[in-house]
Amino acid sequence: MNKMAARDWYCEDVLSGRVKVEVIWEDPRVLAFYSPRPSSRVHALVVPKDHISSVLDPKAVDGTLLESMVRGVQRVAAFTELDKTGFFVRMNAAAPDVTPHMHWHVRSLD
Repeated sequence: MNKMAARDWYCEDVLSGRVKVEVIWEDPRVLAFYSPRPSSRVHALVVPKDHISSVLDPKAVDGTLLESMVRGVQRVAAFTELDKTGFFVRMNAAAPDVTPHMHWHVRSLD
């Protein structure tokens, strides 16, 4: 695994404010923002504000956190109007070369 892929830039840079992003929604536990590296017409990320390595991490099943993550997806979909056109959500599950921080991608179908 190369060093860039293993670097937790979501947590280190976005959550610290070093990388400026356009925030769509946040609550005390979760931040939803447009991806600084979009791969589709609409590409947002929903991330916990506390470090959780992946959806396989035991801390990932916290009900309050999951509710906030889903609410973040709902807010992104409504704000970007993806709820009218369709979208998909992809989450990391400890895959090789994935940033080691739980994050959900909310992307348009294009």
